[in-house]
Amino acid sequence: MGKSARILMGLAAAAYAAAVVSASAPSQAQAQGPLRTFTPEEIAALAATMPPGEARELTVRVCAGCHEPQRAASVRLTREGWEETVAKMQGLGARATDEEWKKVIDYLATNFKGEAPKPINLNSASSVELESVAGLLRKEAAAWIAYRNKNGPCTKLDDLKKVVGVPFKKIDDRRDRLVCF
Repeated sequence: MGKSARILMGLAAAAYAAAVVSASAPSQAQAQGPLRTFTPEEIAALAATMPPGEARELTVRVCAGCHEPQRAASVRLTREGWEETVAKMQGLGARATDEEWKKVIDYLATNFKGEAPKPINLNSASSVELESVAGLLRKEAAAWIAYRNKNGPCTKLDDLKKVVGVPFKKIDDRRDRLVCF
């Protein structure tokens, strides 16, 4: 398999992993048990599959405690997106010093750059898209999908104010990434 094919497969897996992880509650992460630690040889082997960079091994060491680093690193995000993702991971129990987190974010933002995300249409968005792009919890995404199936599509984002179980603040905070048409 060529390098491009491996990267594309990794991107797809990472997007899925990011969506799954963002929907997980901290109690679920704690229930998984202690974070895994790796030998220097294991870190080097995992790092060899990622782009070279100053914090490559550090990123592998920090991320691999919960998931394969290639899964998360294959996502393409803006710096802001990586900062949000790292904050979520910290909330789920990932451990590093503030200086290490800064290096991890720099590495990811440099090597896995993303453009500003394209907005998603709330009338056709899947649960995973609602969780990853709109920032909704799984139950909130389900509430919106049930509402739109019963009452029809939204015509403007403000229509979501009347949906019980969907915190409009989350919609309003991500207004630049969401549309109704």
